[in-house]
Amino acid sequence: MSDRNIQKHLEKVYNVEVSLDLISRVTNDVLEEVREWQNRSLEKSYAIMYLDTLRIKSREDGESCNKSVYVALGVNFEGQKEVAD
Repeated sequence: MSDRNIQKHLEKVYNVEVSLDLISRVTNDVLEEVREWQNRSLEKSYAIMYLDTLRIKSREDGESCNKSVYVALGVNFEGQKEVAD
């Protein structure tokens, strides 16, 4: 999401006004943690595996379109949940 999209979402959902500068600083501060999470190693096998697809509406090149977001939720043998995107 762009900073403006995040700003609009926060205003619409939570009725709060947040500056673009604050959004930019926060996203930059957590970006390294997000990259680490995305690149973490996963277990070789899971006790339970859930697979799902979320259909979302999006805009691309000024046109509305449907996109799929694929989600995998694994429950390891210790009962902890891990999500892969």
